[in-house]
Amino acid sequence: MYLEGTEPSFSCTTRTNNQRRNMADNEIQLHTEESPLIPTQVEGKTPSSDVEAAKGTESTTVLEDIIDTFHLAMPIFFSRVSYVGMKTTDTALLGHVSGQALSAAALSDLWTMCTAVFIQGRVLSILVGQSIGANNRALAFVYLRISFLILGILSIPVMISWCYTGQVWTWLGISEDIAKDAGYYSFVFIFSIPAQLGFSQLSQFLSAQRIMKPEVISSLMALICNLFFGIVLVLGIPFIGFDGFGFEACPLVTVSIVWCQCLILYTYWFKYGDTSQPSNSDVHENWASLTEGITMKRIRTYSALYFPAAFALSSDFWRMGVIGAIAATLGEREVGLFNASYRILWITLIFVGSLSGAAGIKIGLRLGNGDANAARQAAAVGIGLAVLFLLFLSTIVYFNTRMFGMLFTDDESYLDLFEECRLPFTFVLFFMNLSVGLETIPISMGQTGNVFYAGVVAGWLGQVPGVILLTRYWRKDLYALYTGVAVGYCVLVMIYGWLAHSSDYQKYSDMARRRAEVLK
Repeated sequence: MYLEGTEPSFSCTTRTNNQRRNMADNEIQLHTEESPLIPTQVEGKTPSSDVEAAKGTESTTVLEDIIDTFHLAMPIFFSRVSYVGMKTTDTALLGHVSGQALSAAALSDLWTMCTAVFIQGRVLSILVGQSIGANNRALAFVYLRISFLILGILSIPVMISWCYTGQVWTWLGISEDIAKDAGYYSFVFIFSIPAQLGFSQLSQFLSAQRIMKPEVISSLMALICNLFFGIVLVLGIPFIGFDGFGFEACPLVTVSIVWCQCLILYTYWFKYGDTSQPSNSDVHENWASLTEGITMKRIRTYSALYFPAAFALSSDFWRMGVIGAIAATLGEREVGLFNASYRILWITLIFVGSLSGAAGIKIGLRLGNGDANAARQAAAVGIGLAVLFLLFLSTIVYFNTRMFGMLFTDDESYLDLFEECRLPFTFVLFFMNLSVGLETIPISMGQTGNVFYAGVVAGWLGQVPGVILLTRYWRKDLYALYTGVAVGYCVLVMIYGWLAHSSDYQKYSDMARRRAEVLK
């Protein structure tokens, strides 16, 4: 702890004379895949691979920004594909075990996600990016530990709620056998929460500094291992006479892989050193005093960003749950097709999410560095690329709707219905993805509260009432439901677009530097 207004003096920020000289020269060294985690700098030179160089150097051109955004988006894409691949692998494995196993896992996911959203707000990257951009690496490490502290506390009620999965579904009328299996599935996954939090926070800490390689390697290894051990232990392939351990083994395999994924990431980090410190030996010193540098002021700063972001994510999830319930009132085919089409939206979101994630990293670093104009350019480049990609992707989906539907079903009646709804569905795809891309801009500035209020207005006051009115008074089918969803996302895009366009980037750059404690 230290008095506000004085310089922090804690063990994890011990500086050598060489460090003080570097800081006095205001030399900002941001890490990229082309440089080591602890870059060695030749005297008088800055790292050649540092795209977000110190303020005052040559401005980055739009073309350079486009190339750099793609450079950052590619590893983010592979990481997201790995996550989706693991979820898809589990679904496929359980589908080959039994219909009851698949239903139990689906019910487990539905209940656990209702509370898991409270520990999935991704704001650490905002604070780390802005701190690193402002050349306050020690503070970035402090915020990493604050995130562990707050999310660790929040995870306790989440774990408790998962223990009651079986009882909840039994109370809601699900058969006792399926509810019991769902309860077992959720209970096993409780043990994955510490590993999930550890991986999520450290990957944000690294990616905010443009360090992507550790997350990509650990994610791809987890995907491969989950598929291999799942096939062997769950299904018993390729052993003759061995049918595998079935449903009981599936969550055990996935939880084990999640822990391995987390350990791989941390092993990489400890091997090559803490990215916020100058030497490998400091890594162990940093962990020696986990509360050093944590103050109430910094906890409030983190919380002011985190809780609106977590509630915004929760609101989005619950809102789509309500719309799914409305789809269920339309008929069995409608709700089945709605769930399948939502997976298509989820898959396409990987591409746009990668581009917007890359833009978000660049915006955060540049705001922390005090370069408001460069941050605005990074935002414009990210959205421009997202719009161009979405126009291309939407065209493909519109003219090949039936083919995309065949990824999940070969039932002709389902495919006919999906093709009938292709126009509003394509609009949903376009505006939902664009809203996610635009959302990155205010979030990178720290406007998580505005993002939350925008979601409430466009979602609960626009999208949900729109879906209800259209399905009740226009036409009671999936076409009307998709139309209502598209209108809601269109309103959200307009609100986010207004926030991105009207925001004073210099104001938010100053706010970012105050968070980074380099500007009073």
